Order: sequence, then C-alpha cells, then structure tokens
Amino acid sequence: MPWLLRMTLVVSLIMAPAVIYLMWRYFQSTKTIFDQRWTRVVVPVLLISFYAFPVSGFLDFYLTGSIDILKYFKPVVYWFWFGLVFVYLLLTWVIIADVIKFISRFFTHKKETVSNVHARVILVLLPVLFLFTGWKTYDHTTSTAVTEITLSLEEIPSVLQDFKIIHISDIQGDEYTGEEDIAEYIRLVNEQNPDLIVFTGDLISYGTDFIQMAARALGEAEATYGTLAVVGDHDFWAGVEHVEQALAEQGIPLLRDENMVLNLDSTASVLVTGVTEVYSKESDPQVVDSLMDHADGQDLKILASHQIDGHLIENAIEHSYDLALAGHTHGGQIRVPFMGMTFSASDLETDFV
Repeated sequence: MPWLLRMTLVVSLIMAPAVIYLMWRYFQSTKTIFDQRWTRVVVPVLLISFYAFPVSGFLDFYLTGSIDILKYFKPVVYWFWFGLVFVYLLLTWVIIADVIKFISRFFTHKKETVSNVHARVILVLLPVLFLFTGWKTYDHTTSTAVTEITLSLEEIPSVLQDFKIIHISDIQGDEYTGEEDIAEYIRLVNEQNPDLIVFTGDLISYGTDFIQMAARALGEAEATYGTLAVVGDHDFWAGVEHVEQALAEQGIPLLRDENMVLNLDSTASVLVTGVTEVYSKESDPQVVDSLMDHADGQDLKILASHQIDGHLIENAIEHSYDLALAGHTHGGQIRVPFMGMTFSASDLETDFV
C-alpha cells in the first residue's frame, strides 16, 4: 500500500473519534431545537463526506491493486484535509461550550434554558468555524510569505556585508502545482534581488512527467551568483539523473555530496556544501566529515540538504559553518488546531520543522 494512502488512512482513524462525538453532539442539539427529523442528519452527512477521499482511495487500491493518489480529483482531496482541520477546530469550541454548560448547571435551576442556549451556540459554531476554516485554507494555500533573517558574522569582508541568500524548497511540481503557480512564486523570489539562491530539493512530486516543467520554472529565478540545488526525496524517487539533467539545462548545479566555492572577488568566497540526506539515502557521516574537512579558508560556509539531522548539525558546528539550510517539512504543512495547540505530522518526525 502506498505510503500516502497509509498516511491518509491513519489520519482518518485518528479523526474518527472527533467525528463521532460531533455527530452525537449535533444530533442532540438539533433534536432540542428542531422538530423535523431531516435536520438531524445534515451535520452527520457533512462530517461523513470528509471521508470520501480515504474511502474511495482504499476501495480503489483494494479492487485494482494500485493507486495514484496524486491524480485524484483535487476538490475531493482538499475536502478531506480541510475537514481534518475543521473537525478539530470545531471540536475545540464544542468542548468549551459543553464545559460551560456543565459548570452553569451549578449556578442556575433553569436547566431547560441552559440546554436551549447551549444547543443554539453549538449550531452557530458550525457555520462560523466552517467559513473561518475555509478562509484560512484559501489564504494559506494561495499566498506566499517572505521571511527575512539577518545573519551576523564577525570580521566579514565588505562584499559580504549585504549578501542576500534566498532559500526555497519543495516546489513539488505536479498536476496541482503547475508552471504558472511556480512562476508566480519565482517572481516573488526575483523581487528580493538575491545574490545567491539555494534550493533544497523536491523539484517535483512524483514520476518524470513534470521534471522539465518545474526545472524551466525554477530556471527563471535570478541571482547574482546563480542558483544551487540539492537532492530531495521525490527527486530521488523520480530518478536523480533526470532531475540533474533538467536542472543542468537551466544552469543550476545539483550538489550531490560535494562542495562548491563561489569567488565573489579577490577578497571573499562562499562555500556551499550540498549533502544528499533523504529517506532512501541517508548521508554517510564519514563522507560529510570529509567534505567539511576540505572547507577551510572560506569567508562564508553554508550547509545545504533536503532533510536535516543531528549528525549534520554537529558536523556543521564542529567545522565552523555559518548557516544550515534544509527543507522537507513544508514548515509543518497542515497544522491541526486543538484546544489552543497545533499538531503536525512533522513534529513526530523531526525537531527541525
């Protein structure tokens, strides 16, 4: 069973208790206020509809023996992940309303009034939080934020004092993220007028169909000293040689356990150590150590990898690297809110989200 389908099914099971509790709560609330029986099934039908994607995916795989989830109808896929966030946000406020209702019973004898008010609050929460989650989902999936970080170094050459590096990662070109989407993203990158661009992997989502498209779009990125890239998980699975060739056609070197030195002028140089650290090929500590042993004498030293782990961080510190850049986690990607906290699958995998 493909890992993406397994993950979706696991998330579905984790989500099930929340869905069951909300169905029961809304059945009780509608029974308190409305006489028509059909009103009691509206919310359960809505909540069950979020399972259209995992159920159809499981049946597809069970009946055919194979599945390509990334080719599923986009709204159905988005509906499931939207539902995950919405369900737990709604559950948070429903629990708060339930606690307030429970406590209020100790301060009033009008239990029927409390039940009616509680039922109405519960019903109002649903459309309000549905619209709020929809707005947040749209905003977060259609906008790009620029985060600026200043790196302060001692005794740095004057040519490096305003040196600007753009770090981008996980473009994931596919049916969902096409050339126009990536071009809009790259336009924002170019507006920053970078001196150097470091791309830390996952040019595409899967297969080879979108490698040329994504490479062309990334090739439009403009920096004084060009763009450097390292291998991502999806690049490795698609075939590193295909990704390397497509990037080379755009003038973008793919650093595969190797160093590259950029000589800015006669007074300064920048070293980028590109390490392949992915699920299918973890970096060899001895290889990393050897690369970094040959990294002396540079004014700015950068480690770039798709994933990051303890031994890479330790080696970078030991060899006096100034900066480590990595991608992979998509900043946590879907972060599920519950009781004032947020949870992400990335939190379970790494300390470096």
